[in-house]
Amino acid sequence: MIRKTALILSCLSLLLCIPVHAQDYDYSDEDYWYSTCSKVQSTQEGVNACVGFQNHLDAQFEQLKQEMEEYKNDLNSLQSNSSRIEELVEKQKKLSDSLEKQVESMQAQIEAVKKEIEAVENEIVEKQKEIDKWEDQIESRMISEQANTGTNILIDLLMGSSSLNEMFRRFSGIERITASDQDQIEKLSDLKKELELKKEEQERLSVQIEEQKQRIEEEQEYVKQLESSYDQLAEQYHKVEADLRQKMQEEAAKKNQIPSYGVINSGTSVDLPKVNGFIAPISGGGRSAGTWAYPGGGLHLGLDWAVSIGTAVVAPADGVIIYASNPAPTNGGYLGNWAGWPYGGGNTIEMLCNVNGTLYAISFAHLAQEGFNVSAGQSVSQGQVIALTGNSGNSSGPHCHIEVYNLGSMSVSDAIAMFSRSADFAFGTGWNSTATACEAGAATPCRERPERFF
Repeated sequence: MIRKTALILSCLSLLLCIPVHAQDYDYSDEDYWYSTCSKVQSTQEGVNACVGFQNHLDAQFEQLKQEMEEYKNDLNSLQSNSSRIEELVEKQKKLSDSLEKQVESMQAQIEAVKKEIEAVENEIVEKQKEIDKWEDQIESRMISEQANTGTNILIDLLMGSSSLNEMFRRFSGIERITASDQDQIEKLSDLKKELELKKEEQERLSVQIEEQKQRIEEEQEYVKQLESSYDQLAEQYHKVEADLRQKMQEEAAKKNQIPSYGVINSGTSVDLPKVNGFIAPISGGGRSAGTWAYPGGGLHLGLDWAVSIGTAVVAPADGVIIYASNPAPTNGGYLGNWAGWPYGGGNTIEMLCNVNGTLYAISFAHLAQEGFNVSAGQSVSQGQVIALTGNSGNSSGPHCHIEVYNLGSMSVSDAIAMFSRSADFAFGTGWNSTATACEAGAATPCRERPERFF
């Protein structure tokens, strides 16, 4: 009798199921779908949508792996071509950003799914208790009815039904099977379908966690590969960067494209105090690249001070600001981003100061767009905060690039007049050679090694 009852209920469950047709979903808002599909779905349509989202992620990952292979092939054929390197750097950045976002989302999703699985396990236990109770009631009712009729006609009638409608007609044709009995059977069928869906969801989420863990490991390995390839790109880029910048600056001068914004007025009168020595413009951090070369090769005409974004930059001496402009996003730097002036400087400041009777020009590049506290023509005091560090322009990470120019005995007014005509941060010392280094015996204006002072 119990087996026959179970068969009847199974038939009802199957007959009452309504097929859910697959449909297309818009998965462009991935954050929404990550959140939604980390939870137990209460409908078959929701399950289908989440299975589709997982397929969407699988396709994305396969595309990502294909792009990685293409990227590695491009690296293998790389030559010292600045535009080609810039193209690959941009591709590397997109791949890296995509990987980091996916890893972050998946890690958060795993934790959310674990909580959902725990909750659904408890629901399944309670749902099973409820179903057992209903089955006992229906079975008891049927046994009672058969005792009264002395026959198995009820079971025979139900098992002989060829469709759901016929089954319901047979139910209604038996006086002892009331509307209440039919309602109980339908509710029991719904409960069973709900239980099965929850069990399927539990399995789906468990599988999802394992797949996510494996994918995170794969993507983290790709991130390591990208970091390594980026170092290779940076080395190649730095070898051609100086010549490229020199050409760009010369071309700007020929076409009279020197910026007028942010430049001190030629007739500005300044009483520049003399100080006995410099102070460090930045506290903390360390040198990521020194003067005159990058660690991996390539000309480097200043000191890179590696600190986190938002670190204070102070005036190393009393002075006057001769250029200040912040057109670039604070954290928008990448190799080949030539925003700002000088080209690639991002957000930049240059100031004049008189230290021990010598006039110096000091420039700061790759600053933050926010916290830009000075403007051209403004006098500043030693130790005064003039800006914050950033990662703007032609930059591969948060740092401040500092250059120092020795102008010798040049007067402040002459230096201002010279700069206002050309906005030449280098004061004629160029951008692609160490020949104008002061330590090489070059006449002033000449380039100093910032490490000598800071």
